[in-house]
Amino acid sequence: HVLIIDDFLANGCALMGLLELVECAGATVEGIGVAIEKGFQRGGDMIRERGIQLESLAIVESMNASDGSIVFRR
Repeated sequence: HVLIIDDFLANGCALMGLLELVECAGATVEGIGVAIEKGFQRGGDMIRERGIQLESLAIVESMNASDGSIVFRR
C-alpha cells in the first residue's frame, strides 16, 4: 500500500508516471496528497477520474502573469 506525497500538481504527467511505476511493482496506491494543486490544469481531474483519493492543501484557481495575482479555490 502506497501513499504518494508531492509538492505541486499541474498537468499530472509526473504523478501518472509514478502511478504506473507503483502498479508495475505490484503495489496499490491508497491516495495522493499534494501541497499545491493548479486547479486550472487537468492533473487533478485525471487522478480523480482514476478513482484515486487526492487531497490538496491549496488549489490555485487562476494566476495572472501581468499583475502577479493568484486566486485560490475556496
